[in-house]
Amino acid sequence: MSATMPRELERPCIGEMAPRFSLPSLSGAEVNLASYRGRSNVVVWFSRGFTCPFCRVYTDGVRAGYKALQAADTEVIQVAPNLLESARRYFGESILPFPFVCDPDKRLYAVYGLGDRRALEATRTAVVSFAHAFTHGDSVNQVRGAWLDVMNRNFLRRLHHHAMTAHEQGIFLIDKEGVIRHLTVVGPIDPVPGGADLADLARIYCAGTPVSA
Repeated sequence: MSATMPRELERPCIGEMAPRFSLPSLSGAEVNLASYRGRSNVVVWFSRGFTCPFCRVYTDGVRAGYKALQAADTEVIQVAPNLLESARRYFGESILPFPFVCDPDKRLYAVYGLGDRRALEATRTAVVSFAHAFTHGDSVNQVRGAWLDVMNRNFLRRLHHHAMTAHEQGIFLIDKEGVIRHLTVVGPIDPVPGGADLADLARIYCAGTPVSA
């Protein structure tokens, strides 16, 4: 993947093969999209990660409906622009039931056509996020998450990420053949479907998909 993000991103379309990737996860294992071929549908959710109070709520929603996803032969891969070591420190023993992978340089976001809405949107997002956290009793998690993801040897790079970028979120539903069957792109802090809703989408768009031998 290129180290620099193109100005105009070409997003993969419904009916096309999903771009393959392999990224490190919280568990220590590499998560490879190709490994799900022939055995499971996959929802790839490009999120803002653990430093976003809204995404923490959305993550809980996916976790709450995870059994429904499993019943629909569907796995979730949550992609986050966080540092892997920071994510491991944040989650500690509270490991998610689905893979959480890190793409701090946001190269995979670019491959999937998810753009950066830039500094003005980043400022608005930061203000709204901190206000939401402090008014919903989540201030400790907000401060702790930001501290872990910024105050490290990558300080300048991480500070720029948090202060100057506001990447879109994307939900890509990929069938057992590796084909994109449904996609949704929303703003940095806009709502995303919970686990039960994602399971319903998988049943609608991936039902009866033939699997190659």
